[in-house]
Amino acid sequence: MTLGQKLKEIRKRFGLSQESLAEIMNVSRQAITKWESDEGIPDVSNLQELSKVFNLTVDYLLNNDNSLPALSMERELDKDKYEMNQKGYIKVIKDNYAEPWEVYSLRRSKKHSKLAWIISDFIVGAGPMEALDQIDDMSPYFLVKKDGLKLLVNIQNYILEVIELPENTNDKKFTYGKNKFSVLNRIS
Repeated sequence: MTLGQKLKEIRKRFGLSQESLAEIMNVSRQAITKWESDEGIPDVSNLQELSKVFNLTVDYLLNNDNSLPALSMERELDKDKYEMNQKGYIKVIKDNYAEPWEVYSLRRSKKHSKLAWIISDFIVGAGPMEALDQIDDMSPYFLVKKDGLKLLVNIQNYILEVIELPENTNDKKFTYGKNKFSVLNRIS
């Protein structure tokens, strides 16, 4: 798989248009078109930025490996355009994942061992671990779906983090890393 083919596949898997990726990269849409068609290649600083945005190494982007790993993306949000409150979070989601994407708000809690729950309940009473965990991370999480693609989206401190989930991830409740998620409601 060429660099251009990889970039196009990665961009599509995140639901980004060429214009959106160009905006993230601070380049023209025509530059993205050239890169994706292998008519040009990003300079070193753009390769470094692509690797940072998509959490891939420059070596991976440049080698001819035909497989793409599960992807993740992180990008900074415009502080003048968005507020970090419920209304602002919904605007970020709607700006990035309009129809035909399906968007669901999620409840997050830590995945604790049974021993931790028993000790917590015995020492301080029922439910304190979950309450403390909710206070520790109050950032919003969303499940975003389209055409079999499932993304876990988090917004925190003007950073949009997107993680590609396995296709067989349960749509109602799932675990990712040390977190458990359950769907609260559909946003769009």
